[in-house]
Amino acid sequence: MKKLLIFTLMILFAVTSNVSATPLDKSIMSAIIGKTQTSQITDQIILVIDHNLTLWNKQSNGHWGLELESYCGYGLNGMSKNRHAGDKTTPIGSYPILYAFGLVDNPNSAMTYKKITPNSYLSGEESTYNMWIESARRMYDSEHLIDYYQYKYAMNIGFNINPTVYGRGAAIFLHCKSYDRWWTSGCVSVPEKIMLELLQKSHDGEYIIIVPNVEEIQNY
Repeated sequence: MKKLLIFTLMILFAVTSNVSATPLDKSIMSAIIGKTQTSQITDQIILVIDHNLTLWNKQSNGHWGLELESYCGYGLNGMSKNRHAGDKTTPIGSYPILYAFGLVDNPNSAMTYKKITPNSYLSGEESTYNMWIESARRMYDSEHLIDYYQYKYAMNIGFNINPTVYGRGAAIFLHCKSYDRWWTSGCVSVPEKIMLELLQKSHDGEYIIIVPNVEEIQNY
């Protein structure tokens, strides 16, 4: 009976989550997260299930506690397990948060933080693909970070690293939402006040799990 109840609640969430940031059953989600492979290598997880983003911390008793919840945006063309550059999808999977960054000074985040300069790029060039580069030379095939107000507060998601495959996609971030839309070219977006709160609640070693539904969590 208990397993049936859990399965039913999971299905209900999967069905409704594409409409709004449906409230999660904390105890059920805590148990699900605690059984993931990701939970064995970190004590802090950002979980994206369709348009619902949550932050979870591992407590001293081993349980996972919900710290924050928000509606979120993602790629215009949905989520994908086989993302490539330009397809406007958000990659499904479990990834480390490499570091935080932004247009302003570190807002009291415990994460490693990089302040964007006029020379900051996320490289699209083959020799330095998907790397943060400081360059006085204009890198036309790269993302000039200072040009984007959405990066006032942001985190770099460790997609397409170790190994890095040229053309698979670069510059997958968690960042502030655009003024006029929720969708992105592949990143995850949240309101600015939520992004700020995430930075202030996060520390190095954090991971993000991105999935279209609850059932997929167990794969990561």
